[in-house]
Amino acid sequence: MPKAQNKHQELFEFSSQYLVGGVSSSIRLNSVLGHPFYVSRGDRSKIYDVEGQEFIDFNMSFGASLLGHNHPKIKQAIQQALDLGIVCSNECKYQGQLAKKIVDLIPCAEMVRFTCSGTEATMHCIRLAREFTGKEKIVKFEGHFHGYHDYLNYSVHPLLDKAGPAENPVPYVESGGVPLGMKKYVIVLPFNNLEVLEKTIKTHKDEIAAVILEPINYNSGCILPEPGYLEEIRKLAQDNEIVLIFDEVLSAFRTGPGCAQKYFGVTPDLCTIGKAVAGGTPLSLFGGKKEIMQHVRPLGNSQHSGTYNGHLIPVMAALACVSEISSEGFYEHIYQLAKKLYSGLEEIFKNSGLKIRVQGLGARFGLYFGVDKEVKDYRAAARNDRELESKFYRAIHGRKLYLVPFSHHGFSSAHTLQDIEEALDRVEMAVKEIKGQKTV
Repeated sequence: MPKAQNKHQELFEFSSQYLVGGVSSSIRLNSVLGHPFYVSRGDRSKIYDVEGQEFIDFNMSFGASLLGHNHPKIKQAIQQALDLGIVCSNECKYQGQLAKKIVDLIPCAEMVRFTCSGTEATMHCIRLAREFTGKEKIVKFEGHFHGYHDYLNYSVHPLLDKAGPAENPVPYVESGGVPLGMKKYVIVLPFNNLEVLEKTIKTHKDEIAAVILEPINYNSGCILPEPGYLEEIRKLAQDNEIVLIFDEVLSAFRTGPGCAQKYFGVTPDLCTIGKAVAGGTPLSLFGGKKEIMQHVRPLGNSQHSGTYNGHLIPVMAALACVSEISSEGFYEHIYQLAKKLYSGLEEIFKNSGLKIRVQGLGARFGLYFGVDKEVKDYRAAARNDRELESKFYRAIHGRKLYLVPFSHHGFSSAHTLQDIEEALDRVEMAVKEIKGQKTV
């Protein structure tokens, strides 16, 4: 007798008839489950699937829901925007108010512009850097993700046998349909290797418009810059008339209200901010030094426009979100949760004898399988033990912890110490389950 389908499978079969692959975003097809994880609702630190099961959420909308789900102040702000008439494609007083809050918080941001997605934000930053410098090539780093436009969709998760030498990576295109000629505008380098960067800039300084990077490489788990590395990049860019761009779409507000640039004390020329800025609603932005930002039209010649840019709903949500992030005690709570979670995971993995490593900073972290020392670049991260990784995520899901089998995970300000304690208990049970499987 065939096994009865669950609601996830039923929804997947239905959606697959009309949505390509049954999903609205490719990575929502969960590789461990074999179908998407269908959600019915979310509340604070919890998310509920279509079968009514409660999960402690350690995905948090891939980082967008830093305040948790269903935050009352976000709902109130959205309701205010609805009451004003769902104003679209018009300026209100609120866009300027939000821009001022961002400028006050983020070191490099003297002026800003709003977009909808992180992909748009990095695309416009790249175009702006080219307009400002008159140069065309962009330096990016292996394992760093900067959106899905053709400019930078290279070497995010390259196959190691196609990635070229470690010190001279081959630009690995991440999607079909990207013109072959685009590669000539991209230079891919290994992260945390200052010698290679210095040599590249010395050779190509008259061609390089910008260096772009994730100051915290969360898209490869959680890889931190080596001490002094960001400072040296800052100096190299300045000395060679190259625009330094911090892509903080993911790192924004994980470590503090001033983002990673404030945390490390290194100020880029431009930055992108996204995901967490608007409490789970679609808003991103780019900003930076006034002398560069004034090259955006109508003051300059770099075009940036769009019907939904600065839409009132996410703008109002962002005003509420930024206010919460700036409130007293917010990051004390974040770091208290982080310390308990990361130290707890380290102890569980160490006691289990399984080679699982946690690397985290602030509200976001990565897990590495088959690794027993600090991961400092993409190539080390890419050598994951895939079999152990799959067993872990499958066991975790069975224990009602929602972690997507992906490079990064996180928690929200809505999580409590009790949530963390419960999660650690469930991880410990999952690890014991995996150990049991290994002895069969």
